[in-house]
Amino acid sequence: MNFQTEALSSKAWNLSTRKHISLPIHGTSIVTCLILDVRRNVIVTASDDFTLAVYTLSTGQPKLTLTGHEGGIWSLSSVTCDGRNLLISGSTDRTVRIWDLTSGKCLHVFRGHSSTVRCLEVASPIWTNSKMDVENFRSQSPLIITGSRDKSVKVWSIPGKDEPSFVPDEDLNAKENPYHLLDLTGHTDSVRSLSAHGRTAVSGSYDKTARIWDIVTGECRHVLTGHKGKIYVVVYDPIRDQVYSSGMDGTINIWSATSGTCLHTLTGHMSLIGLLELSSSSDPSPYLVSGCADATLKVWNPTTGDLVHTLTGHPSAITSFHHDGKRVLAGGDGTLRMWDIQTGTVVKDLLEGVTGIWKVAFDGQWGVCAYVKRDEGGLGQSMLDIWDFGSNDPKL
Repeated sequence: MNFQTEALSSKAWNLSTRKHISLPIHGTSIVTCLILDVRRNVIVTASDDFTLAVYTLSTGQPKLTLTGHEGGIWSLSSVTCDGRNLLISGSTDRTVRIWDLTSGKCLHVFRGHSSTVRCLEVASPIWTNSKMDVENFRSQSPLIITGSRDKSVKVWSIPGKDEPSFVPDEDLNAKENPYHLLDLTGHTDSVRSLSAHGRTAVSGSYDKTARIWDIVTGECRHVLTGHKGKIYVVVYDPIRDQVYSSGMDGTINIWSATSGTCLHTLTGHMSLIGLLELSSSSDPSPYLVSGCADATLKVWNPTTGDLVHTLTGHPSAITSFHHDGKRVLAGGDGTLRMWDIQTGTVVKDLLEGVTGIWKVAFDGQWGVCAYVKRDEGGLGQSMLDIWDFGSNDPKL
C-alpha cells in the first residue's frame, strides 16, 4: 500500500519534524468507525466492506486487517481486560465480535440480536459488597453493552483470557450464551446511541425516548420523554449526573439522571443534531459541543445550558467532529477545520475540496481524519490522513 509523508514547514508550524501522512484505506467503501489510541500508537478503522484495519499512528503503516464479519461494521470500541488489548465490533450481520488487537485474532462471537448492532459501549461496573452484585456477575471485568435496530439493549461479560474461543452456531440465541447477562427491553424502535459509565447506561432511540438503565440489576431507572423526533445521540455525564440527548427535532435536552427530569432544552440549531460530545471528565471547565446538519457547531455550558459560541463557516452539514476541551476538529463535505473552542475562532483549515468527511479523531497532538477523495471520473477512494501537531505550538 502506498502512502505519502509530508514534513510540514517550520514557518507554518514552528517545528519541522511534524508530519502529515495520507494513505488510501478500505478501497471505495465507507469508513464507519474510527479509534485513535495514542497510548498504543495505533489507529483502528471499520468499514461497510466487512473489515477492520489497524495502522501504526506515528508512521501510518498498515499493521493488521481483521476479517470475519459478514456485514458492514457500524459500532466499535476498545478496552484493556486481563492484560489484553481488545476490540469490540458490532455489525449488520447481527453479531458482536471480540478481537485481540495485538494479533488480530477473533476471540469470540456473540449472537442474539435479530438486526444490526448499531451502537455499543464498554463499561466497568462500580462494584460494592452487596450480594446482588456478586450473584449477577462472576467477575469484575468490563461489560459490553450493545444496542440494535431490533429495539433491544443487551449486556454481555467479556470472557477471561484463559477461556477458549466462543464461536457458536448461527441458531444459538443469546440466552444460551454463558456471557450474555441481561436483555434490557422497553424501546419501541431502533436503538441508535449508547453511553455508559460504572453501572449506569443510557440508550437513545428512534422512539423519541432515552432510557437510563442499571446494568447490574437490569432496572430501567427512568424513561426520558420530551423530544419530538428521533433521538440520534445520548451522552451520560457522571460528574454532573446528567444526560444530554439530541436528534431529529433540532434540540438538545439536558436531563437529571437522578430524577429523570428535563433541566434545560437548548435551542438554536435549525436541523438534525446528530453529533454531541462532552469534554473529558477531568476538564475543570467542560464544554458540550453539538454538530448539526445546518452546517454549524455550537459550544454550550453543560451546567447552565448557556450558549458559549456558534461556529459557522462550514460549507455543508457537519458529519463528524471530535474535541479535547480546547480545540475541535470538524468537517463535512468540502472542509476539515480546526477551531479554538474557548474563543470560537478558526485555527486552521486542514483539508479543503474533499467530497466528504467520514470520521475524525483528535487528542491535541494528533489529528486523524477518514474521508473520501474523488477522481476526475467521480470514483471515490477512502483516505486516512494523520497530523502530528506536536505539543509546543502556542496555537495548538
